[in-house]
Amino acid sequence: MDQSGIFTYEKYSFRIFTLLLVLMTFIFLFNSEFIGGAVCILLGVLLSISYQGIQIDPIKEQYLKYDRFLWFRIGAWKSFSKPSYVTIVRINLSSSRNLPAPMVLPDDKKGAKSFKVNLVVEGKERYINVCRGAKEEMTVEALKLGTHLGIRVLDFTTSEKKWIL
Repeated sequence: MDQSGIFTYEKYSFRIFTLLLVLMTFIFLFNSEFIGGAVCILLGVLLSISYQGIQIDPIKEQYLKYDRFLWFRIGAWKSFSKPSYVTIVRINLSSSRNLPAPMVLPDDKKGAKSFKVNLVVEGKERYINVCRGAKEEMTVEALKLGTHLGIRVLDFTTSEKKWIL
């Protein structure tokens, strides 16, 4: 959150494209093409510094989902309806889904869990995905967002659904 009243969440995002540029760098250098190698390594370094985030402006009732490379942001502001509450949701991941590649599961073989924070709104969009990650981190972010917007926070991660703010 910054001074202007805009809530901001941002996290590092690794891009597979970076690995391709590293591979191309080695190919160029192996063939003694130092200029091509230098260009690829420069692009690889610049594109590896990549972030994904969201900004929520409660005054203008707009949000911005963006990708950021160094100082350049890619994304557009979108309007949203009046927010009702913030919720933390548990997502169970399992390998039984149709995936292009097998998924690595934890040792207990029951599947992996991820948690997501949603801003529930009254309009046709119903909810806005805010962030995703570990439960503790998502609980902190949900409480920050709920406090910033002045709305309640619902913990939907267990069978006991409860208001935590």
